[in-house]
Amino acid sequence: DEESEYKVLYEGDEAETNWISKAGKATVTYAGGSTFVGTFDEEKLKQGPGVYTWMGPGEEEDETKVIAVYDGEYKDGVKSGRGKMTFPSGDVYDGFWKDNKMEGEGTYTYKSTGDIYSGSFVAGKKSGEGRYEFGADSSQLVGTWVDGSIASGSWELKGAAVYTGSFKNGKPDGEGSFKFTSGIVQEGSYVAKKDGEEEDEDAPVTITWEGKPVFGTA
Repeated sequence: DEESEYKVLYEGDEAETNWISKAGKATVTYAGGSTFVGTFDEEKLKQGPGVYTWMGPGEEEDETKVIAVYDGEYKDGVKSGRGKMTFPSGDVYDGFWKDNKMEGEGTYTYKSTGDIYSGSFVAGKKSGEGRYEFGADSSQLVGTWVDGSIASGSWELKGAAVYTGSFKNGKPDGEGSFKFTSGIVQEGSYVAKKDGEEEDEDAPVTITWEGKPVFGTA
């Protein structure tokens, strides 16, 4: 455990110690080079604003580099309140926390894809109302999320159409409708079909849109 060994320098003190000895603002340096700068209470727990910087092996031997940073509020020793976390992957979450997990309103940006989710989190997962924008094509999923996946709402295809209906595992599923930029509306449903013999339990499943005849809107 990296945090089992550390050095502490309290603000205003000249000498380091190897334990949290009192309440106050301090800089803690852990064995692996990671640091915490913030305030401790009488119970020696992190309280209020603080910055925790995780360090890891660098490109060169004996070199270290920053791999993650949390800059935000602590309560009773854990991340709680408003805070910004940059993860080792480069993903960034800026929002509210509770008991070390994302909780409440926040924005999560995925570095590898440029995707952005803005909305509600519960126990570290997307839950409640939210909007997910895909970096590749700017299409958006807008609606209600449950346990990390959208359950109902709309899929807005920029400059093309809007799908409104139900979702399963983050994808359209069941009955819904497409409204195109021309004003045309097509109702229908996404249906799961096997790509082989019906009797073949291992045959891959394809989800296809089966639309009804279309009509215009006034």
